[in-house]
Amino acid sequence: MKNNKVFALTLFISSFFVLSSCSSDDDNEETTIPPNPSSFTITSKDITNTDFTIDWTAATIAGNEGVEYDIYLDDTLVASDLEVLTYTFSNLNDETTYDAKVIAKSIEFGTTSTQVIDVTTSALPIPSGFNLTSKDITITDFTIDWTAATIEGTDGVVYDVYLDDALVASDLEVVTYTFSNLNAETTYDAKVIAKSNAFGTTSTQIIDVTTLALPIPSAFDITSKDITITDFTIDWTAATIEGNDGVVYDVYLDNALVASDLEVVTYTFSNLNAETTYEAKVIAKSNAFETTSTQLIEVTTQAAPAPNDFTLTLESNGTNSANISWSSLTIDGPGGVLADIYINNNEEATGITSSGYVFTGLTPNTAYTVKITARSTAYGTTLDKEITFTTASLPTTFEVTSATLYPRTTGTFASAPSMIIRFTDRDLLDDIILNGTTYTSYFFAGSDGITISISDAEYDALSNATTKEGTANFTENEQSSSKTFTYTVN
Repeated sequence: MKNNKVFALTLFISSFFVLSSCSSDDDNEETTIPPNPSSFTITSKDITNTDFTIDWTAATIAGNEGVEYDIYLDDTLVASDLEVLTYTFSNLNDETTYDAKVIAKSIEFGTTSTQVIDVTTSALPIPSGFNLTSKDITITDFTIDWTAATIEGTDGVVYDVYLDDALVASDLEVVTYTFSNLNAETTYDAKVIAKSNAFGTTSTQIIDVTTLALPIPSAFDITSKDITITDFTIDWTAATIEGNDGVVYDVYLDNALVASDLEVVTYTFSNLNAETTYEAKVIAKSNAFETTSTQLIEVTTQAAPAPNDFTLTLESNGTNSANISWSSLTIDGPGGVLADIYINNNEEATGITSSGYVFTGLTPNTAYTVKITARSTAYGTTLDKEITFTTASLPTTFEVTSATLYPRTTGTFASAPSMIIRFTDRDLLDDIILNGTTYTSYFFAGSDGITISISDAEYDALSNATTKEGTANFTENEQSSSKTFTYTVN
């Protein structure tokens, strides 16, 4: 019984698979795949900076319903169910690559076929290149001209003008510009930018222009004349310059300004030193431009005359004095002549107008050289003469034999400080000099001596002196003289 049930189940399953197999074969024979639109070709044309057009060949498909088309730009649907084979994209960005796609759709079956093309829009048109030139260049101005720049379309071009990158004019429709009030002898950078009215695109040209240098006064000649000891004159030819404002002159002597803005062409220098070389300079100055031109000349004044020769005479010569005379002091020229007197190279007197001089206080039996310098009061020139002599010797026997300084004493025989001096011949004595003080009052001390009373202060000074000396002035044989002596302190 059990086996019969198994057999029956197996038969049922086998029958089922047989029936299923037969049914599948019938379905395969009746089912078909829908056709796709055929492949087609897509092209671009009429590309501008904002537009382009695409065309494509017609896609074909079996059946009677045909094909229609959807259009995409960068995967964005912009048109659908078109029956034409062309499409124009507008309002695009310039110089941009776009992805244009056409999908052919079967109206009957809904199947599709796709073609894609990349199209780049044109760049914006720019003004054409143009030529830039300069003209009419002066010290302060110049003009630039340029050829007209062209551009697609009808809106044309205008121009901006720059000077050294500073905007000086904008939106010009003319092709010329003049720069004014510039600096002389300066290089400027002139720039013209052609601007498209329609697109805002530009084209640039640059030119360097150097203004002219300021005119300077012409060279001129300078000469000297009328040269004297203290004066000379210079003349010069007139300097010329462009324009009507002319030239004036500054005059210098050894780089010191002595006259300015002269309109004459001569100048006289005065109160100069004799026999001196001076540098005279004339600067011609432009009244309009302040430019200059310079000329120099060196001029040496004449030598000043020296005093004329004269004679020098020793009129007398004693033991301690001498008398010198000279002939008249003269000079060829203005002013007078004075005498400056020197003895043994030491100045004795200056500006002497007399023709003689007496020297006193000389030392007996001593050689002296006297120089007389004749000096011009007008020119300071000099002429020297010298004479040498020896003073006479003293025929004397006068001597100081002793000198003693005594302090103040007290007691019965009290006395003030004193000095006792003894001589070979007291009667020849004129006076005594001690520590700069002259003593003419004294007491006799025996037949050959004197006693001089002094104060305590004088005693202290004499006793403490480093050099204990005095001077005895005397007269012998009608000749005055002196002797130096030393003293001792008791």
